[in-house]
Amino acid sequence: MFPLGSALLPGEQLPLRIFEPRYRQMLSDVTDNAGEDQQSGFGVVLIARGHEVGGGEERYDIGTFATIDQLVTDPGTGQSTLTCVGRWRFVVEEWLPDDPYPRARIRRLSEPADDPTPVPGLLDVGARIRELVEETFTARGVPIDDDVPRFDADDLAAVGVYGWAARLPIGSADRQTLLEADDPATRARVLDDAVVTLIARIRFGA
Repeated sequence: MFPLGSALLPGEQLPLRIFEPRYRQMLSDVTDNAGEDQQSGFGVVLIARGHEVGGGEERYDIGTFATIDQLVTDPGTGQSTLTCVGRWRFVVEEWLPDDPYPRARIRRLSEPADDPTPVPGLLDVGARIRELVEETFTARGVPIDDDVPRFDADDLAAVGVYGWAARLPIGSADRQTLLEADDPATRARVLDDAVVTLIARIRFGA
């Protein structure tokens, strides 16, 4: 398990630098124990209280399993840089002793069946996000090109609510609440609240 200062969302990329001895050992264990048909990975949970370095932190019990896509280790220092991707949500059923690194027994959380119909109101949220993006580009005098997400129905079908949230500078608490939401309607409400707060902060300095 890897407690961090930000919640990881499914589908989101996570760059990491591993330097603490306990996490260097964890990385060695997960890569050594990965099967031929299974990517190496570990659980990521948000720190509720405390710091990433040193241990002794309090952690949330719902997190995301991340698999390792790229890994480079410096043979001289033993430190590693890696890129991971969030895959699926889990709940911690039991925290085990941190020996030598955080460990837990987890249960994978089920996901609602895919539904091509967006939750009512979600596309309105996307439209407000797009409007904010356009305002930001205009204020900076930067033209908007085709690479800028449109936050429309096609974009939603491609990346989902988590993908929209991952693109936004929303707080860790909102990201964790979104991760803990079990159904599309609740996730839409959480994202809506987070966007309202984000717009207020950007437009009015709230």
